[in-house]
Amino acid sequence: MKKALIAVFVSLVSFSLAFAGGSSEKKASAPDKLSGTITVGGWPSGDKAFQAIIPMFNQKYPNIKVELQFQQSADHHKKLLTSLAAGAGAQDVVMVEARYIGMFRDKRGFVNLLDKPYDVKRMENDFVDYKWQMANSLDKKQMIGLPWDIGPLSMFYRKDMFKEAGLPYEPEEVQKLFSSSEGFLTAARKLYVPGKKWLLGNAADIFMVRKANRDWYNEDLSFRFEDAETLKTLDIAQTIRKEGLDAKVLRNSNEWIAMVKQGQIAIDMSGSWFGGFLKTFIAPETAGKWGIVKVPNVEVPNWGGSFLAIPEQCKNKEAAWAFIEFAIATKEAQNAMFKAVDYFPAYKPAWDDPVYQAADPFFDNQKTRVLWIDISKGTKPSFVTIMDAQTEAIMRSAVSTGLDQGISSKQVLENVKTQILNETAQDRKVMEDLIKKAKGK
Repeated sequence: MKKALIAVFVSLVSFSLAFAGGSSEKKASAPDKLSGTITVGGWPSGDKAFQAIIPMFNQKYPNIKVELQFQQSADHHKKLLTSLAAGAGAQDVVMVEARYIGMFRDKRGFVNLLDKPYDVKRMENDFVDYKWQMANSLDKKQMIGLPWDIGPLSMFYRKDMFKEAGLPYEPEEVQKLFSSSEGFLTAARKLYVPGKKWLLGNAADIFMVRKANRDWYNEDLSFRFEDAETLKTLDIAQTIRKEGLDAKVLRNSNEWIAMVKQGQIAIDMSGSWFGGFLKTFIAPETAGKWGIVKVPNVEVPNWGGSFLAIPEQCKNKEAAWAFIEFAIATKEAQNAMFKAVDYFPAYKPAWDDPVYQAADPFFDNQKTRVLWIDISKGTKPSFVTIMDAQTEAIMRSAVSTGLDQGISSKQVLENVKTQILNETAQDRKVMEDLIKKAKGK
């Protein structure tokens, strides 16, 4: 199903892609003069975040009614692509996930937020740079969305399971253990209880997390996974699989969720948003048993995040922008949404709130948000392309096949290069043309 959806995305992008030719808390003028109904589209848990701020928004904009139209992320993006191609059918405000931003940022169909009256250039210093750049077109003349959240990459681990296995379990010690990729192998061997306990659900996750931000390409479209560290990480994943030290379940599957809940899987490497998942629907009963450290040897330590954009077909752009600016570029709204769903703000002024220095009881009173701010400050921009989502799907499938069949790491990467070049050829050509145009060639 996932591969089929990716194919639909690629087909639609190839059909419809076209070339695009003060204080960040500035309030929209005369809020009581703005009126009408705007629709906001996205995927869960964004709806819960917006529900937390709509009453606050309506205190300032009493005559704007906000209606939420939410569905699963893949379905939302598929519909958005179709609506842009048709020129009708999109919501007034739309979420765009980081996985798909490369499909949209250089195409027409969205309001250019660099133009008046939006003038978002004035806000640039208030947002994390690596996220801001992702929504900028290659020629820097168009920006289609304002960054909402980021996902500082973290390793969530069960302190009680580490302690029981004789492993270090306090964050400083665990960080030292995992300072190199070999730490995964050491921990996997000590934690393994045949048929009962494992370090992680799938050995492929050790490799895939290195590219969680989907930074697959350099600016000349050469690959960013041909270095020695990438090969070494895949070798360690191979060793863990050969020794039977992973549970061989897919991350986010029902089986995986059940095993995390029951204390059979000791770690998960995710964006900061995973903390909210643990607290709500995965394992709320495990409060106090978790710790968090940085994931080692990751060039761009971010996973996920989203943007808010206005399709050009929107009939009430002023009201749509008022909602985006309130939601994304005010401390009060960003922190209300953060407290509701753990979407970590890309908007840096929000970090001044005392909640970011507070201890989190769920994580044994660790100051997790201090760690996430530190990770965010050290993250650099990566190069976004229209092939990113498809490249990720190809890589995950190839690595999983390689682990199952015992194919050498070097051969896995050679196979995946060939497959990517073959299956993304059309979009690669579009990307090459975009790069040439941006450089004025």
